[in-house]
Amino acid sequence: MQNTSLKSLNLSKNPFLPKGAVLFFRALKGGNSTLQFLSLASTCCGSVQVIMMICALLLRNTVMSHLNLNNTGLSDDGVTLISESLAHNTNLTSFCMSGNGLEDGSAHEIAVTLADKNSIQHIDLSSNNLTSTGMHVLIQSSTVQGQMRRLDLTNNKITPRQYMTLVKAVEDLALVGVVVF
Repeated sequence: MQNTSLKSLNLSKNPFLPKGAVLFFRALKGGNSTLQFLSLASTCCGSVQVIMMICALLLRNTVMSHLNLNNTGLSDDGVTLISESLAHNTNLTSFCMSGNGLEDGSAHEIAVTLADKNSIQHIDLSSNNLTSTGMHVLIQSSTVQGQMRRLDLTNNKITPRQYMTLVKAVEDLALVGVVVF
C-alpha cells in the first residue's frame, strides 16, 4: 500500500546502520509521492546501497523540496548518483551536504545539476574539502541558475588569497549575501 499522506520525515541523528536504512527505504518502495522533506543528517546513510535507495526515492518522488544529507558519509560518487536522480525532481529547493568530505568533483556535478534545475535556492556544502576551483564552478553556476538565495561554502579548503579572489568573483556576479564563505 502506498503512503500518500507523509510529507515530512526527520530521521536525523538516528543510530540505525545502513541495513536499517535499507529496510526504511524498502518500506517506502511503493513510492511516496507526497514526501516533501527528508533529513537523514548525522546517520550512516552514505553507503552505496543506501545512496541507491535515496536515488530510487528521488526518481519516484517529484515533489520533494528539502533533502538533508549532512554528515552522512556521502561520497563524491554518491553526489554524482543523487545529482543524476534530481533531474526528475523539479521542486527541490534545498539540498544540504555539509560535513561529508566532498571534493571538487562533487562541486562540478552539483554545478551541472544547478544549470538544469531552476528550483534550487539553498545548497549547504560547508565543512567539506572543496578548493577554490570547485567553489568557483559553483559560484558561476549560481548565476546561470538565477534562483540561488544561499550557497554555503564555509569551512572548506581555501587560502586567504583564494578567498579574496572568490570574494571578487561574488561581487562581480552580484551574489553578495548569497554566497557565504
